Amino acid sequence: MNLEQEERLLLAQQRRGYRRLCFVPELEQGFVEHRVQRIGRRLLLIVSTAIVFQLIYAALDLLLMPLAVSLSVEPLRGLGILGVLAAFVYCRRPQSPPRAVLFAYIGAYALNGACVAVIIHLCWAQGVDMPYDGLFLILLFGYVLLGVSFRAVSLAAWGFCLLFLALGLLLVEPGSLWAYQGQFLICANLIGSVGAYLQEHGQRGAWLNLRLLDLARQRAEADDARKLRLLAAASHDLRQPLNAMGLYAQHLLEQSREPDIQRVSARLATSVEQLSRMLQSLLDYTRLTLPGGVQAKLEVFALRPLLERLSGETRREAELQGVALDLQCADLWVRSDPLLLERVLRNLLNNALRHAQARRVTLSVEEDADSVLLQVADDGRGLSPAEQAQIFEEFRQLDNPGRNAERGLGLGLAIVQQLATLLEHPLQLNSTPGQGACFGLRLPRATVGEWQPAKPVGAALHGRVLLVEDDAAGRVALSGLLQRWGCEVWSCADLQAALECLAEATPQLLISDYRLAANEDGLRAIERLREEAGCMLPALLISADISPALQERCMPAHVTLLGKPLLPARLRQALAVLLPVAAAPESAVPGATQT
Repeated sequence: MNLEQEERLLLAQQRRGYRRLCFVPELEQGFVEHRVQRIGRRLLLIVSTAIVFQLIYAALDLLLMPLAVSLSVEPLRGLGILGVLAAFVYCRRPQSPPRAVLFAYIGAYALNGACVAVIIHLCWAQGVDMPYDGLFLILLFGYVLLGVSFRAVSLAAWGFCLLFLALGLLLVEPGSLWAYQGQFLICANLIGSVGAYLQEHGQRGAWLNLRLLDLARQRAEADDARKLRLLAAASHDLRQPLNAMGLYAQHLLEQSREPDIQRVSARLATSVEQLSRMLQSLLDYTRLTLPGGVQAKLEVFALRPLLERLSGETRREAELQGVALDLQCADLWVRSDPLLLERVLRNLLNNALRHAQARRVTLSVEEDADSVLLQVADDGRGLSPAEQAQIFEEFRQLDNPGRNAERGLGLGLAIVQQLATLLEHPLQLNSTPGQGACFGLRLPRATVGEWQPAKPVGAALHGRVLLVEDDAAGRVALSGLLQRWGCEVWSCADLQAALECLAEATPQLLISDYRLAANEDGLRAIERLREEAGCMLPALLISADISPALQERCMPAHVTLLGKPLLPARLRQALAVLLPVAAAPESAVPGATQT
C-alpha cells in the first residue's frame, strides 16, 4: 500500500468514525502493531508491578493469617506469578505474532484476577475474613495501566468478577453481603468499561492523526529529495556551458591586443562572473533551505591562516574601491567547518565592501576563555533598527532599489544567517546610523599545536598538466587558458585516453571533471592515474555540485576541489599553489592535445 492509498484510507476512516472501536482491516492491523509496540515499551514496568503486587500480598498472608491458611493460598499466588513471567517471555520474543502477544498479555491478567478471586473464597472457607479489596485493585490495574483494548480488558475483568460472584453463590449462602459485593463489583466494572472505551476511542483518534502526520512528513521528505536531485541536475547542466563561457571570455581577453576587442572581452568576462556568482548564490541558498541539503563537518583548525588567505583574496577588490582592509588576529584554533565558515566571512566582507559605503573594513578576532568572537566591522553609513530587522531577508538590498545586477541578488546575508544557524555559531549585529556596522560570529575555541604560514604564491606558472574533461567545449576552453598561462597541457576526453598518454605527458598536475561520460567518477579517475604513475600527483577536481559528501571524499584523497563555473582568478590561485613556481616565462609553451 503506497502513501496515497494509505492517506485515502485514513481520511475515510476519520470521516466514518470508529464508534465500534474497529478500523477497516488494512488499518486495523497497523493499529494492533502500534498497540503491541506501546505495550512492549512498558512491558517490563507492568510485569514488575504485577509481580511485586503478588509478592507483597504473599508476605502479608504469611504474617497475618494462620500458617495453614497462608500455605494453602501460596500456590495460587505462585501460579499468578508464573503466568506473568510466561507472558513476559512470550511477548519479548521478536517472532511472536502481534495478536498472539495481546492474547498472552491479557491472558496473564485474567489468570491473576481469577487466582485472587479463588484465594478470597478459599480464605473465607477456612474461617479467615479476607477482604475483597485486592480484587478491586486488580480491576484498577487492568483498566488504568494495562493498555489493551476495551473489549479485551472488559472481557477479562467481567470474567473473574463473575467467577468471584459465582463462587460466592456456590460456596456461601447468598445474602445481603453477597448482594453488596456483587453490586460494588458490577458498578466498578461499569465505570472501568466506560473509561476503557473512552480511552481506546481517544487512542484510535490519536493514531489516525499520528499516521497522517507521518505520511505528511514522508511526503515532505520525498519532495525535498526530489528538489535536491533537481537542484543537483540543474546545477550541473547550467554550470557546464557557463563554465566554458567564462573560460573562453578570459581566453579572449588575454589573447586579443585590439582595444575594442579587449574592452568587449572584459565586459563579457565581468558579465559571466556576475552571472556565475548569482547562480552560485541562488543554488546555495536553495540547498540551505532544504533539510539535509548542507551538512556541517566540524573540525579543529587554525583560524589565522584562513583569515590571512581570505583577506589577501579580498584586498584587491578593496583597493579598487578605495577601502582599507585590516586584519587583526592572534594565533588561535577554533572548532567549526572551515569551508562553511569561509563562505560566511566571504559574504560578510563582500557586503561590507559593496554596500556599506565604508572607507575602512576590519576583520578582527577577540578571544575569551572558551570562545572566539570573529568580527567584520566597517565605518560606513550604518543601519537603523528597522533596517537591521530587514537586512537578513531574502533578496533584500537596502541601497539597490533599482535591482542593479552588478550588486548581487540580495542573498548574501540570508546565506550568512542560514550557515550561522547550521554551524550553531551565534550571529550578532551592532550598528548605528552614521557609525558603521559590526557583524559578530562566536565560535568555540580549541587548543591544538602551532600553524605553519602559507607558502608564497608566485605570479607566473609553468608545468605539465593532464586534463580529463568529457565536455568538448569546456575541455578546449580550459586547455587553451592553461596554455595561455604557460602550462603544457594534455587534454583527454576520458580516463582511457588519459592512461594512454600518461607516460608521454609525465604530468605534474592532474585536473579532472567530476562527472565524466559512461558514469565515470573524476575522483576515481584521479586515483587510477596516480596508481599508474606510481606517485601522489597533485590533483584538482572540478565539479558543478560541491556537496559535503564530495568534499569529505576529496580531503583524505588530497584533492583540491573547485566549483563550476570556474572563476579564472580562483583557478589561477589554485594552480599557483599546486604547480611549481616560475620566475617569468617568456612565452607559453604550446601544449599537446589528445581527444
